[in-house]
Amino acid sequence: MSPEAEKALMGRANEYLQSAQQGDADKFLRLTHPALHGLFGGKEPFEAATRAALKALAGKPAVTAVTFGRVLGPLLVGDEELCFLPTSVSARLGNQATETNSYYIAVRTVGSAEWRFIDAAGLRRRPEALWQLFPGLPKDVALPRNEVSVKTAK
Repeated sequence: MSPEAEKALMGRANEYLQSAQQGDADKFLRLTHPALHGLFGGKEPFEAATRAALKALAGKPAVTAVTFGRVLGPLLVGDEELCFLPTSVSARLGNQATETNSYYIAVRTVGSAEWRFIDAAGLRRRPEALWQLFPGLPKDVALPRNEVSVKTAK
């Protein structure tokens, strides 16, 4: 991936992150890849669940730092290009601090500049769901870390 293409992808990933942090459900939904709809029983249930989750998270937790790693990919999966974007998010909620090391899945139709995302933190408990979302993804693909640690602050 060229430095210019990686910069564009990172800019779009920042928009995705900011829309979630700001509770901008409309923008967040526009930037979310529609492959998730199937895991929720369709577009409408997915959108309703997303709006409810963003509303519930409004103002909490307080994200204190976000770092993106180097883009991994792209991989050709059918008529789409897929990249993994490692992310590290530090947050605080009350007296608990969390450190999440996960990744975004960035996807675009071949030839398009329009990246859309899936936050793989949601796949932590069901990593096999990645192949439900993208059946053409090679089974031996190396995935970034996907873990969270919680600490009680003093």
